[in-house]
Amino acid sequence: MVRSLGVEDQLRLVKAFYRLDCMRDRQDRDHCIRLLEKKLGYPLPVLRHPRDLYDVWHLVDTCLAYPGAVRRLAEVVEVFHQGSVPMQELNELIGEFFPEPLLLAEERERLHTLTAGLSERITGVDSAAVHALYRRAVGPVGPALPGGSGHVRQALDQLEDLTTDQNGIPPLLSFVEELAAVAGEPAARRLRAWAAKVAERLGVDRQDVPRALPPAARRGRSERSRAYLVIKFQLDALRADRYRPTAWLQHEGEPGAMLRCDEDPLPLTGLPRLVEELLTEDHQVVNRAAVDLTVEFFLPRRLLHYPLDEIRITIGGLERRLGIEHPVVVRSLDRLEHRALHHNWRRKWTRLVGDPADVAVCLVSRPGEVTGEAFYNRLLSDDSALCVALSFPPRSDAAAGADEMWAGVQAGTPIVAWPRSPRDPARFAAEIQELVDQGAMYLPETVLALRRSALREQTTGAADDDHLGFHLTLLFDDADRIPEPRGRLGAPA
Repeated sequence: MVRSLGVEDQLRLVKAFYRLDCMRDRQDRDHCIRLLEKKLGYPLPVLRHPRDLYDVWHLVDTCLAYPGAVRRLAEVVEVFHQGSVPMQELNELIGEFFPEPLLLAEERERLHTLTAGLSERITGVDSAAVHALYRRAVGPVGPALPGGSGHVRQALDQLEDLTTDQNGIPPLLSFVEELAAVAGEPAARRLRAWAAKVAERLGVDRQDVPRALPPAARRGRSERSRAYLVIKFQLDALRADRYRPTAWLQHEGEPGAMLRCDEDPLPLTGLPRLVEELLTEDHQVVNRAAVDLTVEFFLPRRLLHYPLDEIRITIGGLERRLGIEHPVVVRSLDRLEHRALHHNWRRKWTRLVGDPADVAVCLVSRPGEVTGEAFYNRLLSDDSALCVALSFPPRSDAAAGADEMWAGVQAGTPIVAWPRSPRDPARFAAEIQELVDQGAMYLPETVLALRRSALREQTTGAADDDHLGFHLTLLFDDADRIPEPRGRLGAPA
């Protein structure tokens, strides 16, 4: 993974490289950088400096941002300094700072050969596809690809550094299986053979490696790409009635690009204006390439009652509900911030993506109908229990404790639906089942159609204010897609 050393440790590493003759001369250093880029398979954005020591600092600093690059640089310079005392000291320091690589040198070389030029030869392996396959392999809390790149080689290097996931499976093997599924023959057969040999050496049962979905199973109703406006509303530490907003724009398979991170907390009444500003004034949102946009809100439990789809926005002088303009869903900020809950979340989401036709709707008819532990156990025990339907709004106060909503979140349930006022349980169960039957993975779009239908039918007199489209809140929590902050060290003054 990308390594972030403290300034003192990074300076030790820089000085260890600088003691090598090929690092002290500018022309020799340029030659080493060219060899390093050839070995990595992609260029490095090294910020150059006229002073030699600072130039080496920038080179090492850049290598730290790219998985495996420091070890590859050491391999390059060892060609010129093999057996020397400074080289031995450098290797010892690298061994102290970085774990042993997952792959043997010949395994890595073979994999690079198999994947070289794959994106140029195979239509399905473009930058967006690499991002999507990488995200599926590392899960919701895995690091982003450095620099937002969609280069296959960088993904492989990053995955090798991750070693294993929470189940003891190297994400690299999962990624190669995914890559084989879209690569076609004969590349697919060769990639799977490589994965089988590596799994055998590592003592990994290939039956435990997540199998890739066939490409057709990944496609939605439309081949159009989708963007996501993700807004987090976090409780301010000093004022209980204020929230700190953060917003990102995400595209399929890519990390989020931060749009704003406000220092000044807002009252809840400031949320509608924030949403309208992002949709109408932020140039990244307005000029996005994707036609379709979903608006997602990461909210604490206390705000889940808020009718976000009813927010009024005005574009070009025409006011309308947010919920008829875009799919609007909520996501659990509490689950996002409790890392111990991510394992169940990932497990349930992977099950949903793998078999979206087998989704059991678990109805809770009234508050307190079942204890938190019993409901939690019920959801964990049934792999298909992927949707919770509450026929009443969940409690939003801290005294709610481990209610049905919180038990569902802790069990990793990716879909929770409820009306904002109590509804007849049998009627609500039938309504939610009808929505799920249209495709669980398409629920945000299906609920958008429901909200539009409610307003249309009300306008013509065919429906009243009790239409579910006016009252439904949908929690739809994609464990493969979360915004990711990043940070870097700078050179010493």
